[in-house]
Amino acid sequence: MSESADQSKEAEKVEQVKVPEQSSVPRRQGLKNFVLAIKHINDASVADNVKQRFSDYVTIFLVVLCILSLVVAVSVEVPPGIKLLPLLFTVGAVLFYIINRMGILISLTSRQALIVWQILVAGFWLGVTSAMLVMLACFYMVSETGL
Repeated sequence: MSESADQSKEAEKVEQVKVPEQSSVPRRQGLKNFVLAIKHINDASVADNVKQRFSDYVTIFLVVLCILSLVVAVSVEVPPGIKLLPLLFTVGAVLFYIINRMGILISLTSRQALIVWQILVAGFWLGVTSAMLVMLACFYMVSETGL
């Protein structure tokens, strides 16, 4: 490619990133944004031009397998060390999912990629916090009942 073509593509990218100060579309807040975002995602998921990749089907299968393995680990009498295997399997499945989705960030603008990354990190901390709260609740229940 010529140098002028590279410069014009770079200029197009810069123009796409610029956000006008007075947008003709009013900003929506709170719950209305959430509802519209869910509708947008739902519409995109059933669009004809969206193709599912093989890794998408593998991820769905892994989620079902993780849920079943966790239920079996809780309901069947097995040694404590084996009860950790479904947890490790679930962590591996989540890492597989994240690794397969990280390539999406390359197709986004810098601002969009940063926002998606912040949402991913917030989801991680929400999961860690939720797991800690469940663990504390379990310890409390066990200590109260004397099991």
